[in-house]
Amino acid sequence: TWQVLAPTEAPGPASESPANDASVVLLVETRGIRLLLLGDQETGSQQELVRSWPDLRADVLKVAHHGSAKQDEALIAGLGARLALVSVGEGNDYGHPRAEALAMLQGARVLRTDESGRTLIGLAGDALAVWTEHPP
Repeated sequence: TWQVLAPTEAPGPASESPANDASVVLLVETRGIRLLLLGDQETGSQQELVRSWPDLRADVLKVAHHGSAKQDEALIAGLGARLALVSVGEGNDYGHPRAEALAMLQGARVLRTDESGRTLIGLAGDALAVWTEHPP
């Protein structure tokens, strides 16, 4: 199943970045594995997800905004994700992913495209399977 969780309305005047906050958040579930795919949501939009979906859980998290420092700790902690994917360009000018974001992902296996290259996730039977272009 695919479910669009956000945006539910146009970003308001309090948004730090209306373009980022307008990006889509998807919750995907297949064979009992749940993936939360965050776009470029700023912290306020992530906090709204926590308010709107207080029992939200996911096995896999696609980290918001390339691992910027603007992450909501309550959202990340509440998900209980075992795998966190950070889609980020090598040597980017923003310094992403930020140390603050990576620290919030403690307990999850973190894969970064700047280090691992292309990353594929799938199922091997009922287990989550991961393939990376550049294995650790």
